This record gives sequence, structure tokens and C-alpha cells, in this order.
Amino acid sequence: MRIPTELRQHGLQFNITPLIDVVFLLIIFFLAASHLARNEASEPVELPEASQAASERNLPHRLVITVRADGTLIVSGRPLAAGQLDRVLLEGRATAGDRPFEVRIRADRRVPYERVEPILIACARHGIRRVGFAVLPQTRTH
Repeated sequence: MRIPTELRQHGLQFNITPLIDVVFLLIIFFLAASHLARNEASEPVELPEASQAASERNLPHRLVITVRADGTLIVSGRPLAAGQLDRVLLEGRATAGDRPFEVRIRADRRVPYERVEPILIACARHGIRRVGFAVLPQTRTH
């Protein structure tokens, strides 16, 4: 069987452009996903333990408010001034549109309830009904 001279000179070529496109899209997706996950847990707080907790819901529109031990509020890695909470809640709710929106409160276990209560009141005032607390599962000692 004779192989045409054209094939011998150039060889077979595969079009790998679509493969490269898919690989780059996957890289971008994982970079974005890891960035969002780091933002949520970027502030070092000592979370309380809970004996019963609902499983994690992955809502596309979640606002995480971290309350440090000293009472400072942190949103997206930035300290929040006293009067900015309402604006941040309204912006988050507007971004979600008609889709489910949740506020997740990551409060340090040493924070008194009086520091968390204004967040809950502000959420109720703006009609945000999905409010959750970040907790650790209770460790059992035998």
C-alpha cells in the first residue's frame, strides 16, 4: 500500500484548539471557585459548636458577615462601618434579584448576642428571611 507523499511530509494533525479552550475554562472556573471559598473563610474566628445543624445549602447568592471577637463586622474581607450594614444588605438582595438570597453570619463564639442582634434586625427589616449561622459540628468526647 502506497502512502501519498503529501501525508508522509506533513503527517496527521489533530486540531487541539477546542481541547485547549476547555482546559482554560476549567482553570478559570476553579480559580474563581477557590477565590470565593477563601473569601468566606478568610477571617480567623472561633466558631461555636452545634449539636444539631442543617446541612450546608449552596445558594448562588449568599452574603457572609463575619463578626470578630472584638465585635467588628467584616464583609468580603473589609471592615464594615456602623451605618453600612443596611446598604450592604440591600445591595446583596438587589444582586440576587428573584433568586434565593441568604445571609450567613460567622460569629466568633466569644461574641455576645447583643453584637449579633442588630444584624438579625436589619435582615428582618429588609425582608431577608434566610439567615443562617456558621457553626462547627459538636465534637464528641468518649
